[in-house]
Amino acid sequence: MQKVKYEIKHLTMRVVDEQRTRVFYEKVLGLVDVQSDEKEINYAFREGEQPFLTMLLGGKAQTGLYHMALLFPDATELASLLHRLLTLQIPVGAGDHSVSEALYINDFEGNGIELYHDRDAAGWDWQDGLVTMGTDEVDGEQLLAKKQHDWAGFPVGMKIGHLHFMGNHLVTADQFFMDFLQMDLVSKISTSAHFYSNNHYHHHHAVNLWQSENSKLRRLDEAGLIDWSVFVDKNYFALLTQRAEALDDVMLINAQQIKIIDPMGTILSITHD
Repeated sequence: MQKVKYEIKHLTMRVVDEQRTRVFYEKVLGLVDVQSDEKEINYAFREGEQPFLTMLLGGKAQTGLYHMALLFPDATELASLLHRLLTLQIPVGAGDHSVSEALYINDFEGNGIELYHDRDAAGWDWQDGLVTMGTDEVDGEQLLAKKQHDWAGFPVGMKIGHLHFMGNHLVTADQFFMDFLQMDLVSKISTSAHFYSNNHYHHHHAVNLWQSENSKLRRLDEAGLIDWSVFVDKNYFALLTQRAEALDDVMLINAQQIKIIDPMGTILSITHD
């Protein structure tokens, strides 16, 4: 498919405990509460920015999203956050994926968060339409050496880089991301995980079966991801509208928005410029 606009703009998650949610997302990471009440908290990366994450309060305990991935503009800012996480003794995993360098943490309810920066796309290795993404060790000392200042909150230019889901069938995932969203399959791990993208990116989405194969869909009153929204261009939106009209899981189609239930049981909202 030709180059399209595809931006993951917002996530809504349900959490069990407000206090530990606030401690983690505000005190540890430094997200900004731009609006909250007894039912929800809306977080932005920085003061004056639009919220990208809404936390609905009062969920039932349940395993959450495999991970949401927050894309940093460069390695220096990621190094500052790594130093802070280690100082606070937050458990941190890491992976050098060739295309990117990533840290992995869990919030206090077990929801996964990837914190990463991309390497220069000119150096990504593509073979027969698939991109090479290894999982090597991150040189922590080398990354920390890039730190230029102490962590003082997220930098300008942050965005949601990708979403990685726990699914129950790769066939239905392929149908959703490739047939409906018209994405390319850009990587796969045996028969247990598929990675999808637009615009020759290493991946905008992944679905794995590592903990969830043949599992029942999570109910939306349980903790975890509730919905996610993307912003696309008009031509892409028109194509998606045509394809959505033939699907059973569509909740809404009009000139401004498509709402559809994804194969993981969460709600995708698509709007356009």
